[in-house]
Order: sequence, then structure tokens, then C-alpha cells
Amino acid sequence: MAPRTKYSATDMASAVHAVLGKEDTAVSVAKRFGIPLRTLRGHIKLAKAGGGQPKRMGPTPALPQAYEEDLVTWILAMESDGHPVNFKDILSKANAMMGVIHGSPNNSSLTHGWYHRFMKRHSVLTRRKARVLTAVRRAITADEVYNFFHELVQALACVNMDPKRVFNMDETSFSPSTYPSVVVTHQATKHVFVTEPTVSSHVTIVACVGADGTKIPPLFVLPGDRVSTSVCDNLSIPGAAVTTSMKGWTNSFICRKWLTMLSDAVPSSVARPILLIVDGCSSHYSDYIVEECKRLQILLQFLPANSTHLFQPLDVSVFRPFKAAIRAQIADGMWKDIGSNITKQKAISVACEVWANATKATTITNGFAATGLCPPSLEAMMFRLSLFRPEPSQLDPVQEAWLQRSTTIRETVLLLHPEPKKKVTRKTISVSGKFITADYHALLQAQADAAKAKKKQGKKKLVPQSWQQEIAVV
Repeated sequence: MAPRTKYSATDMASAVHAVLGKEDTAVSVAKRFGIPLRTLRGHIKLAKAGGGQPKRMGPTPALPQAYEEDLVTWILAMESDGHPVNFKDILSKANAMMGVIHGSPNNSSLTHGWYHRFMKRHSVLTRRKARVLTAVRRAITADEVYNFFHELVQALACVNMDPKRVFNMDETSFSPSTYPSVVVTHQATKHVFVTEPTVSSHVTIVACVGADGTKIPPLFVLPGDRVSTSVCDNLSIPGAAVTTSMKGWTNSFICRKWLTMLSDAVPSSVARPILLIVDGCSSHYSDYIVEECKRLQILLQFLPANSTHLFQPLDVSVFRPFKAAIRAQIADGMWKDIGSNITKQKAISVACEVWANATKATTITNGFAATGLCPPSLEAMMFRLSLFRPEPSQLDPVQEAWLQRSTTIRETVLLLHPEPKKKVTRKTISVSGKFITADYHALLQAQADAAKAKKKQGKKKLVPQSWQQEIAVV
């Protein structure tokens, strides 16, 4: 529907100011701003009488303005709290407020029409598609980012800021799962299902990339104890390898062996030491891994806890197109010979082909630049943080005059979620965002041993004083 007026509130204010300031006549000002002369004269009369702005056009909203402002404040507060509300939540709260106002608990008079008009009345609100983010991932702060940046700069200084000597490693799974999409079917078909291929067993891919766009040959981890020769025959990338673990997941032993793969894959012409950036997974840090890194001249830089979605190049720019290419390859193979069940041999063959041909060097370098790792950029890091943790919303001030029913609404209807419980102290050493050297590792171990000894001392039970007196008497 076209707007009933072609002038804004700003135009009206300017027109009234021009007439009252005797800059021009009411007739010419009305023509200049496109305001009906009768309407302009009414506003001028109201301004001369010292009145405020005229009321809005149309009927009075079901909820009084003060209550709507409280509802807007609650919506923005829920957003800042990490629990944004949707259409149903707003309608539910609005009807609950109506119930308190009119004394009818089961009030449901407000529906879709009120919601759309409410959104138009409050331009500070808009609709966005929410993305799921766990509470711990959302908890990372700007101070943690600052500390990580300073640790990273120190680590990069040890490799002369050379992109050829900076690497990022992470694990992912072979996932041929498809996402729901719009397809073309017969007009009489109401429910459409897509046959999805499944992998015969879990396959973990240990991937590593360099800041200069280098791709390290992948390591595949399969469940079980044995690997058939046909699986090894499908390792089409020179230097790629396959190993096994009980459930097909990586562990510290596999990570330690993989470090040798990394050292062998990096040309001898590249100066040592090299810098490896990893997340704080327990399989990435142990005494044996530190010793192996020292022997191979590999420096370890850990990302801050729960920040891989922010600062891990593989997660930010590489894995998504890599898995999309795998799904496309599987979809093409459905017309040929893959079938509905994907064997380990076929999974490794497809992953090798995609890693070698579909993973572009520009995608890798863009990932390092976007995360602010190489070249180091605090501005890029803070921008990444702002994408997932925006600044608190600028809430409109709420009127101080409150009626009793309004207080009841605040205390019983417009509530936020309870505050999160305090975190339980970890029982492991934290390497979040740290640049680990051999000396620093020894310091961490000494601190951990001292904490254990202190804890054991505190658990020793003291002999009660009454017992001590009895012993003295005897």
C-alpha cells in the first residue's frame, strides 16, 4: 500500500520552522514541501500554543506506547544476552502483557497484524536469520584476542614473518551428506526424498596448509587395526598416508607421528624453525609432542579456546569449499559406479582428488589474511570477533514513570534467562592462545605439579584437638 503522506516528519518540522521564522508564507512553504496547507496550518497552530507533536495517524495501538517501549527494550536485551527472540516469542509476551493490563490471563487478542504494525512502529527492530553459536564460542572476549595477537607476533618473529614457514593443521571428517535444496518434481508429488550416500566407516582427514598457499599431503585415520592394500593404492597424492586408531579419531601418538610427515613435506630449502598453528585439542599437546617438535624444529602456537570459527584458516576458508567439492564429486559419481554406500577406498580416492585439484592456493592465503594470522592483523581479528560478538545494542531509554501494572509486567513477564553458572576449574593445563616453547612447557609442568602437591596437602585430615588431649593424658 502506498504511503498516505509524501512528506516526512523532518519536512514538517522544517516547514513549521520556516513559517514561524517568517522566512516565507505558509502557502509557498506548503507547496515547497508538498504538505497540504490545512495540515501545515494545524501544525503551526499547535506549535504556537506550545503543544508537542500531534498524535500518529490511525487508531491507538492495543498496547500503550510505554509498554511497547518496554517490549522493545526486552527484545534488544535478549539479543545482547545471546538469546534473540522470534515472532512467536514477541506475540506471547505481548499477549501476556495484555493479560496483565486487562486482568485476563489467557488473552490472545494480538495476532499477526499487530506484530507487523509493531515492527513498523519501531524501526530499531528488524528481522535477521540467526546462526547457531554455542555459549562457549560466544564467550571469547576482546582481551583474549589482544593477548593472542601479542603471542602470535612473538611467534611469527621467530620465523621472520615468512609465510613459507607458517602452517595451520586441523582434523575434519569425510562428509558426503547433502543439504536440503529445491528440486524439480511432478506437480502431484508433495513429499520429496533424496537418496543420500553413506560412508562404510568413519574417516578422519588430518589437513594442513601453509600461509603461502602450500598444501601438505593429508593423513587419513581409519578405525580398526588393519588396512587393506587397496586402501593404500588409492592414495593418489605423493606423501599422503593412512593410519588407524580404535575409533578412527586422532590421538597424541598419531599427532606425534604426523609431525614427521609435516617436516618431510616442507622442502629443505625452507629455513627452520617452522611455525605450526593448532587448536587446543588434547591430542595436540603432550610431553612427547613437545619433544618431537623440539627435535624437528617446529614451533607450536595454540589458538584461544573455542575460537576456531574465528581464527583457524582451515575452518574459515578451506573446509567448506573442500566438503562442497566432495559432495559434488559424490553426486556426479551417483550416475556412475559409487552407489549408495561409499567404501573406505572410494572415500580416500575422492578426498585425495578434491584436495589436489579443487583446493586453491588463493583460498588458503585468503583464509590466513582474513583471520589476521599471516600477515598479523589485529584489525582483522577484531573484525572477525565483531561478526560473532557484536557490540551491545544501544537500548532506548525507558520512561521513569511506572504504574503498578507496568511494574508487574516488568517483574513477571519481561524476564531474561538466568545468568550462566560459574565455570568449573579445569583439571588440565591450559595452552589457550599460547606460544609454546620447551622452556615454557617445562614451566607449565612445574606449575601443574605444584598445584597437585598443594591439593594433596589440603586433603590431609587434621587430628581433632580432643583426640590430642586424650593422647597427652595417656
